Amino acid sequence: MKDKKGGNIAIKYFDFNHTNEGEDLDYREQEILLLVIEDYIKYGNPVSSLQMVERHPVKWSSATIRNILSELNKKGYLFAPHRSAGKIPTAKGYRFYIKKLPIDLPPYNPSREKQNIIQREFLSRKFEIPDVIESSCNILSILTNYIGIAIPPLAEKTILRHIELIDVGGEEILMVLLTRSGTVYSKLIHVEERIPRNILEQISKFLNENFSGMDLREIYTLLTSGNISPVGEMYRYASLIMRTISMYFKTLDDMQDVIIAGVDRFFEEIESRDDIRIDIASVYNLKEFFKEILIKSIDMEDIVVSIEGDRNPQLFGLSILTGSYSMGDKKIGAMGVVGPNRMNYKSVIQIIEYLRLMISSMITKLNR
Repeated sequence: MKDKKGGNIAIKYFDFNHTNEGEDLDYREQEILLLVIEDYIKYGNPVSSLQMVERHPVKWSSATIRNILSELNKKGYLFAPHRSAGKIPTAKGYRFYIKKLPIDLPPYNPSREKQNIIQREFLSRKFEIPDVIESSCNILSILTNYIGIAIPPLAEKTILRHIELIDVGGEEILMVLLTRSGTVYSKLIHVEERIPRNILEQISKFLNENFSGMDLREIYTLLTSGNISPVGEMYRYASLIMRTISMYFKTLDDMQDVIIAGVDRFFEEIESRDDIRIDIASVYNLKEFFKEILIKSIDMEDIVVSIEGDRNPQLFGLSILTGSYSMGDKKIGAMGVVGPNRMNYKSVIQIIEYLRLMISSMITKLNR
C-alpha cells in the first residue's frame, strides 16, 4: 500500500455506480487508449492515428490504429470533437487511465521556491488545527493551480477535551465543546425547565470525568444507551440533559462545511479551454457533492480519484482527487483538489500525498 516516506502511493478510482472500465478491451485497445490519453494530457489536442505512429514506437500501422480508435470510440472511451479530427478521452476513458496508473510513484520533491511558498502560508496563520487545514487547502491550489478542497476534522472522529454547560437564563443552556483538534462547537439548548446553575456545574464535571478522551461518536452511543447517568441531586435532571445533548451530538456532522480555496486561480488557468463547462457559482453549488466524496475518502488508504462528468453535467470535464489526513493513527478528515480531467494526475497525486502526510504530522504534534 502506502509508504509513509512518500513512495508506493496507492490510487483508487471511487465509483458510485460500480462500473468496470476496461473489462471489454483487449490488449491492443488498452495500449492504444493509454497512449492517446497520455498524448492528450501532454499536448491538449485531439490525437490521430498518424500522430500515434509518429510519436510512439508502436508495432501497428496507422490503418490498424485508426480502426482501434474507431472501436474505442464505439465503446465510449474516446470521442471525436469534430468529424475530421482525432480523438480525445471521455470520462470513461479517464477512469480506465486512473486504474492503470503505476502505484510506485516517487515522493513529491518541491523546489526551494515552492518550499518557501508552503512555509510562508503556514507561518501566516495560527498554529492551530483549523488554520493548518485551511492553509493546506490553499497550498494545494497554489501548487496545482486547481481548486483546493478540504473538510475539517469530522465531529464524530474528533476527541473531546472539555465540555461545559452554561446557564444563560430562562430555559436555555449554552453547551460548549472543545475538541483535541482545536475545534470549538457551541449550541444553545432549550430545556423543559430551568436547571440550577450549581447542578449544571456538577453535570459538566460528571460529563468531563466520563467522556473526556472519547471520540464524539462513542459519546453519543453512551448517551443513548442509558447505561451512564449522574447520581445524587443531579439524578432528577439526568434524563433530560442526556437526551437533549445526545440529539446535539447526533447532528454535529451536519455542521461540517467544505473549505474551498483558489477558485479564481482555477478559472484563470482554464479560461482558454473548451473541455470544461463549470462556472464559479456551480463550484459552490457542488459543495455537498465534494463533502460526500471527502467524507467517503477518509476511511480509505488510497488517494481517491472521482470522475463523474458523464453522470453529472455540472462535473463535465472535471476530476476530484482526495486523500485523508490523520491525528496519530486515526483518520479524521480529508483534503484534495478539483481540476480538469486533462491534468498531470501523477504530479497532483504526489502533491496531495506530500501535503496530507505533512499536515498529519503537524496535527499529531499539536495534539500531544
